[in-house]
Amino acid sequence: MMPGADSRFDGDWLALREAADHTARSDALAGRLAERLARRAPLRVLDLGAGTGSNLRWLAPRLPGPQDWLLLDHDAELLDRAQVLAAPVSRDDRPTRVEARCADLAELSPELFEGLDLMTASALFDLVSASWLEQLADCIASAGAAALFALTVDGRRGFVDAAGRALIDDADRWMVRQFNAHQLRAKGLGRALGPAAASALPEALTAAGLRVFTERADWRLAAGEPQNGPLAQALIADWSQAVEEQSPESKAQVAAWRDRRLATLEAGRIGLYVGHVDVLALPEAP
Repeated sequence: MMPGADSRFDGDWLALREAADHTARSDALAGRLAERLARRAPLRVLDLGAGTGSNLRWLAPRLPGPQDWLLLDHDAELLDRAQVLAAPVSRDDRPTRVEARCADLAELSPELFEGLDLMTASALFDLVSASWLEQLADCIASAGAAALFALTVDGRRGFVDAAGRALIDDADRWMVRQFNAHQLRAKGLGRALGPAAASALPEALTAAGLRVFTERADWRLAAGEPQNGPLAQALIADWSQAVEEQSPESKAQVAAWRDRRLATLEAGRIGLYVGHVDVLALPEAP
């Protein structure tokens, strides 16, 4: 799901996060979108930074069919994984045709927007620049297309206790600040928006003339639930690695935090949350 050659996600990481992604996403926004697209057939859908096809697997069964999907990603290995899995059917059991194309997202070809009904993406916009995002919003509006963008991180992350109450101390706050600063590094499409993307995305779509709706789509990994362990452990490890890169002089401090939080996680005393937003954009004309 990464946007350019300077960034990439491991397919195993995408598989690990898929269940949490699907649980967090807004059914309400998908339902509003499906109602708007009900008389379009076949639906032409472009999935930006499609990765292994998680977005396709969640969204296609919630939309009317038939559907023609184009999965666009710069990573051919991830697209190969997407094509191995059977294409889902629509909510009314109509076929979904899927094409995968390997391409750099730095330049979006005008032909991608011709006849487009829906553009979608998941966990993408924290990685892009403000200027790229504004250009994309203008292209969507000019095409008269709808857009559903899922799981844009907003900078909120931390721990909860066994009762689900927020649990954060000074070391956690420092780690959050350092992690969010790390997210601003360029990742192939200019200076990344990082957590600012959660507000920049709806603002850009609104400025382009689209009607915009947002919903929270947080990961919530409850304490003491074994199925949450692998993802929570991976998140703490990734968090630690990013902060070490951002603040290399604090390596010992980061290691102590990581070991403490992993121990309390494995003891079932804490869970973890990561804040996201889902964004739906609709053209003004029906």
